Amino acid sequence: MSETTTLLYMQVMIWVIVLGLCAVLVMMVRRVRGFYRRIAPLGALAPSGSAIDHLPATTLPTLAGQKVTLGGTRADGGSQLLVFVSGACPVSRKMVPIVDEFARREGLALTYCGDETKDMALPMLATLGLAASRFVNDAAIGRLLGVDRVPFAVLLDEQGRVQARGLVNNLEHLESLLGVQETGYRSLQGFMTAHPQALAG
Repeated sequence: MSETTTLLYMQVMIWVIVLGLCAVLVMMVRRVRGFYRRIAPLGALAPSGSAIDHLPATTLPTLAGQKVTLGGTRADGGSQLLVFVSGACPVSRKMVPIVDEFARREGLALTYCGDETKDMALPMLATLGLAASRFVNDAAIGRLLGVDRVPFAVLLDEQGRVQARGLVNNLEHLESLLGVQETGYRSLQGFMTAHPQALAG
C-alpha cells in the first residue's frame, strides 16, 4: 500500500469520526431539550402553605423608627418588592446586593423584612450591610405572606395584590417574579404545561 493510499484512508476515517461526533452531538441536544422540558426550573420556589393574595396597607416601623407602608394602593402606581432575610443566613448576605441592583434596575419600591429577636436585630443589619431605615422587623407580616424560609421575596402590584412570591437564591429567581406580570404564569412549569411545543424541535 502506497503512502498516498494510506493518507487517503486516514483522511476518510477522520471524516467518518467527525460525522459520527456531529450525529452524537445532535442527538445529545435533542435529549437535553427533552430533559429540560421535564425538569424546567421553577423560578422562585413558591411556598406550599396558605398565604394571603392581597396585602392591605400596613404601616410598620423600620429599625430606625421611621414609618413605612407595606401593601395597599400606592400613590406612585408602582410595584413593591418585599424581601425577607436573616443575618444567620449566608444566602441572604449574598442576595442583598443582588436584590438592591435588581430593584433599582426595575424601578421597584424595596423593603427588607425579617423576624429577628430584639438583641439580634442591630447586629443583623451590620452582617447584611443594611441601613436601619430599610428594614422592618415584624413576624406577623411574614406569616401573612406565607414566608417559611429565607431569602424570600414577595412582589406586590400597585394595589397591594400579590403578583408572585417565593424563595430566591439568585438573580434568575428574582427575574422570574416579574415574569408573572408578563406571562401570567407563576412558574416555568406552568408555562411549559400550557405551551408544550415551546422547546420542541
